[in-house]
Amino acid sequence: MSYRGASSSAYGDAAKSHAAITHVAIYLGDGKLLQTYSKDSGGVRIDTIEGTTWEKRFLFGGSAL
Repeated sequence: MSYRGASSSAYGDAAKSHAAITHVAIYLGDGKLLQTYSKDSGGVRIDTIEGTTWEKRFLFGGSAL
């Protein structure tokens, strides 16, 4: 969903079932995401989801297996 700030309270009233998807990443397991950004901010990279705004903004996930 859209970025609302770094605090958890900024996402407390978010209606996840109606939120727009603004970023897509691949969950690698063990709390890691494979995602892309602009070349200036690192391009393709692996980041930790826990304790980040990605954790607060996560809408849903699934498995290809």
